[in-house]
Amino acid sequence: MTPGYLVDTSVFVAAEQRRPLGEPPPGDARISVATITELIVGARRAPDGPLRSLRETTLETARSFIALAYDEAVAERLGDLLAVARSTGRRAGAMDAIIAATAVVHDLPVWTQDNDFEVLSDLLPGLRVRRG
Repeated sequence: MTPGYLVDTSVFVAAEQRRPLGEPPPGDARISVATITELIVGARRAPDGPLRSLRETTLETARSFIALAYDEAVAERLGDLLAVARSTGRRAGAMDAIIAATAVVHDLPVWTQDNDFEVLSDLLPGLRVRRG
């Protein structure tokens, strides 16, 4: 696999909202299917009109990236992450945890604007986080 990084949903949302983004990590950008899920939910929950159109455009942009699947290897890392989180009394959001597990399995840093990934990196060995 070509070196690269995994783009978190928060980066797509930041771009949609025209918030500043830092430089992405080097290499090819990929996404987790969890990001597509989150963006679908955002588009479907938006009222008809400009906001829904904007969110559908963001979703279509995300779909242009290579999406990495939630497969058995990701499920193994996700299980590790959730077990540690529960045994230490810490919380891990489902979609962020899937994205983190996907990144570790594919040996990619996560490019994010979401502070939750700092917590996840404490719980999941090998998770590398780059702030966007």
